[in-house]
Amino acid sequence: MTHSAMDVDPTLSAEEIKAKGNQEFKAGNYNEAVKLYSEAIEASPKTATYYANRAAALTMQGKYKEAYADCRSATELDPTNIKAFLRAGKCQLNLGNLEEATRQYEQAYQLDNNNAQTQRECQTLQSVKQYIGQMEAFMNGNQYGLAGNSLDRAITFIDSERVPVKWNIWKAECALGQKKWSEASRLVNYLVRLDTQNPDVLYLRARVFYGQGDNAKAIALCLEALRCDPDFSKARVLVKKARALDTQKDKGNAAFKSNNLQEAYDAYSSALEIDDQNDVLNAKLYSNRAAVLQKLKKFDEALEDCNKALKLDPDFNKVYSRRAACHMELEEYEEAVKDYRHLTEIDAGNREYRSLLQKAELELKKSQRKDYYKVLGVTKSATDSEIKKAYRKLALQYHPDKNAGDVKAEARFKEVGEAYEILSDSQKKARYDSGADLDTGMGMGGGFDGGVDMNDVFAQFFAGGGGMGGMGGGARGSPFDGGFPGGGFPGGAGGFPGGGAGFGGAGGSRRSAPGNFSFHFG
Repeated sequence: MTHSAMDVDPTLSAEEIKAKGNQEFKAGNYNEAVKLYSEAIEASPKTATYYANRAAALTMQGKYKEAYADCRSATELDPTNIKAFLRAGKCQLNLGNLEEATRQYEQAYQLDNNNAQTQRECQTLQSVKQYIGQMEAFMNGNQYGLAGNSLDRAITFIDSERVPVKWNIWKAECALGQKKWSEASRLVNYLVRLDTQNPDVLYLRARVFYGQGDNAKAIALCLEALRCDPDFSKARVLVKKARALDTQKDKGNAAFKSNNLQEAYDAYSSALEIDDQNDVLNAKLYSNRAAVLQKLKKFDEALEDCNKALKLDPDFNKVYSRRAACHMELEEYEEAVKDYRHLTEIDAGNREYRSLLQKAELELKKSQRKDYYKVLGVTKSATDSEIKKAYRKLALQYHPDKNAGDVKAEARFKEVGEAYEILSDSQKKARYDSGADLDTGMGMGGGFDGGVDMNDVFAQFFAGGGGMGGMGGGARGSPFDGGFPGGGFPGGAGGFPGGGAGFGGAGGSRRSAPGNFSFHFG
């Protein structure tokens, strides 16, 4: 070890130079003290005290490796120098070398087991070893938060401004285990600046990129680590895992674009089985698989995958849009409104989100009025003839003349007539489907314009307005008054004209359901 010499009076003895060094040390001028002790060593290279004193000054500067070397020189020259052994132990503790620190403190303890400083520093070492042991146990159990806490406690016993590289690697591993990407990245970048060829550090940096979904950079860093250490098995395993994920994800994407939906579903499912700890990438895979399920019209399953994606990555905004579309298809409009509103709050300038929110709010309002399609038991895409058929069946079933004194049946009869009056009128039906009726109150369970009588609707329907043939005199009273001639409806054998259960003009065009909800493939 060499240190530049000061301008020292050549007539001074080594002891006098050491005395000057002690003065500088007490004044906190450690750099000057180191130089003076070096002059003393040069004057008397076999004096252990000078090496021990220089080690003390170097320790105060945080130069623990150099200080430890001086301690070794001192103890070799004087095996009874207890201060040198204690300083050597402290240097090794600050370097994170607990086994070597233990050996040095044991030497000091053997020299004087009643020495108070020895006892204090041995106790400090035991505390550090205890916390490091706890940290290792927690890390083995994947309890990285607790591991980090134990490590932080251990650091309080050493120079916290010069944490050993190995300990910083542990800190980075704890941050990675907790998926604290920003903290892990900061620690790893600091370590890389210290040593660009450290395979452990390169591997940790690869894990940061891998955990954030950047497999290309992760693979490149693992390959660099393997160039530094060809036997680094952890890097080799991560490369294999990242490549397998990319292969399955790319296969799923290609199949989806080619509309090979089952193949895409299988590929994404296979990718999800590779690494259940990669939250960011798995969130994307669940989102992509949800897009496949949307196309397959399996909206309940798609919704489950959306929820899984958001559980893994709550900030994955595209999934909120996809989940909202599923809610819309399932007519869960209140939930759709929540998701679209969330998107507009985080991206207020997005016109698409605002438009989708307005549509969802409209569908929610429409869903809160009486659903005439459900009243008749038909879908929103039912044809005119299907609506007529449903009305005929329910009107006959609940007609008051057939259910004398049954208040519920009478209410049901009125409700069925109300539904048919709206859905059989093309203009009213269009207003109802579009939600335009919400402005006027039509269809909200408050009755009809002009107070239409349900018996009149019924009579007009069976008088020919429903496309079912004559009713023996039109609207001349209830068809249940005394029964129909011949025991059935005119047309023979209790059926309808044209034979059996047929309806006149039953070829109405099928309408598409309102609201075309787009897919957002990721």
